[in-house]
Amino acid sequence: METKVLEFNRQHQLFKYGDTLFLAVSGGPDSLALLHFFASIKTSWDLSLTTLTVDHQLRGQQSLDDVRFVKEESEKLGIPCLIGQVNVNEYKRDHHVGTQVAAREMRYQFFQESMKNVPNGKLVFGHHQDDLSESMLMQFIKGVRPNGIPVKRELGSQWLIRPFLCLRKDDIYQYVEKHQLKPRLDPSNEEDDYTRNRVRHHVMPSLEKENPGLSKSLFHLQKQLNEEDAFLQTLADQHYREMVKLDPEKVTFSIQEYKAIALPLQRRIFHLILNYLYTNEMMDKDYFDTFNEWLISEQQNSHYQVNENLAFVKAYDECQIRKGSKSYTGYEQPLYLDESVQLPNGWVAKATKVAQVKERGTHVFVCDAYHISFPLTIRTRKNGDRIKPKGMNGHKKVKDIFIDNKIPKYLRDEWPMVEANGEIIWIPYVCKSHLVKDSGHNLIQITFHK
Repeated sequence: METKVLEFNRQHQLFKYGDTLFLAVSGGPDSLALLHFFASIKTSWDLSLTTLTVDHQLRGQQSLDDVRFVKEESEKLGIPCLIGQVNVNEYKRDHHVGTQVAAREMRYQFFQESMKNVPNGKLVFGHHQDDLSESMLMQFIKGVRPNGIPVKRELGSQWLIRPFLCLRKDDIYQYVEKHQLKPRLDPSNEEDDYTRNRVRHHVMPSLEKENPGLSKSLFHLQKQLNEEDAFLQTLADQHYREMVKLDPEKVTFSIQEYKAIALPLQRRIFHLILNYLYTNEMMDKDYFDTFNEWLISEQQNSHYQVNENLAFVKAYDECQIRKGSKSYTGYEQPLYLDESVQLPNGWVAKATKVAQVKERGTHVFVCDAYHISFPLTIRTRKNGDRIKPKGMNGHKKVKDIFIDNKIPKYLRDEWPMVEANGEIIWIPYVCKSHLVKDSGHNLIQITFHK
């Protein structure tokens, strides 16, 4: 077994000489074998080991006896042991989740809290190929992509590793018997109350009659799927970097550019966006199908509030995926000479007196000083607003100017305008009024930066 595990470690670079490892041990055959295996290579690999075990308080005295057993076994081997006690039933009530989900989430909270002062620490689990097969079959049953169990994955800034995924359950039982280990057995593992137990007791044996090497086959299938997934993810990452505009509260991209990409890459880009927006938050389900159906609908301008955490917005060729349900309300702020104003939509406005024009563009407005008086007013639109555009004899509705310039509907209510002496003189980046003049002296320059 040692040869298999060390070769598997060489292939996947799970742990290395001098590492600090935290061993997740419940006292069952798999985790007890994990504890004894790493204790056996501790000196030769110069490993710093700590055992982590959790009392979920679900089986009374039996649960307490399990963690005490793990602590004793660990300390016999010269390895310190940390015990976590968690109240799963209370967590279930507070978070409205099932027993297994509550136990898992609380277990991980304890693991990460125990490791927080060791930046390079790695959490080690004893999952094997039969566990992987059960997970893949459960994913098949649920109709989701069978990712199985990853050999390693990031856990915050640390890593979670599974060096026993190269082993069958029988390999571990032989190791336990050879070393005369006496694991604790959880009687709940024999009950059919949980999906995993039903798959283990009934589905797996039936399938193994058809293919005795099922676990090995599924292990290799997961490897192939992961390789293909890594390739597709690389392509998705490239498109994501090239096409999206990131903001702390929203992500924006071209609908046509997005739709031109193959569907598997669209799906991955969508999840990259959600991972960016919700780094420390959990989404309650996969919303890609909902998003895709909404995006390809014929309605050009649409706002879809998925839940209190997530909204989709499209206008012309622009799509936004937004955090929360935040909606902008109108605002009105004074702008004084030689001062800057930070606006609610994130833009910055500034007015200065200049001897000559140094900046030009749609973000700059210049006029003779005698045309305006301070403070100017920076405000959002109101019903009936009009502006007299440069080069036109009459006035035009601000609403029509927004439509002509294809300003998305959801942006119009937050778009700033500059008012002087009761008249709109500028809609930044969109339309300048007839007051734009440059006599070459005594000039006022107003700038907006997004």
